[in-house]
Amino acid sequence: MGIRTWGVRAAAVTGAVALLSVVAAPAALAHDCFKKQWSDAAYAQQLQQERWIPLDVIADRFVIAEIAPDCVGKIDFVPYLEPWMKAEGISHVPLIYLNTNISANSIGAFANVNGNSEPALLGSGKESRAIGYLENHFDALDLLVFEALEDAVSSGACELPV
Repeated sequence: MGIRTWGVRAAAVTGAVALLSVVAAPAALAHDCFKKQWSDAAYAQQLQQERWIPLDVIADRFVIAEIAPDCVGKIDFVPYLEPWMKAEGISHVPLIYLNTNISANSIGAFANVNGNSEPALLGSGKESRAIGYLENHFDALDLLVFEALEDAVSSGACELPV
């Protein structure tokens, strides 16, 4: 394994820590749940609102910016996310809700007869048909972000800091 590969692996470990800290930090993101199925129209509408941030944007702005600033904006994460999304029954790149003022009533609204789960499932590895939790997917997502970064560096699209 060459020095470049070791550098990417070290960066990926740092990235995993960065991803965990971004999602876990209450000031940055209130929670790590995401809706699994969207109609194209509803997804497009939500992208226009500032309350949601796509997972690939989180990876780029927070993880890649932290570990490989030269790579920001140069990695298309969607092709790396698509196999995971298909396997998990996710229709679109997950949108993470940004709101630091979530009330108990709002949290309770997640539990309903439509299959939504309560946040009590967070970190349990369990999910409902309608709602997923990033924390349950960190291992897979870390590998995907690492693979995308490694491919970008290997292709010469960007460089790791020295």
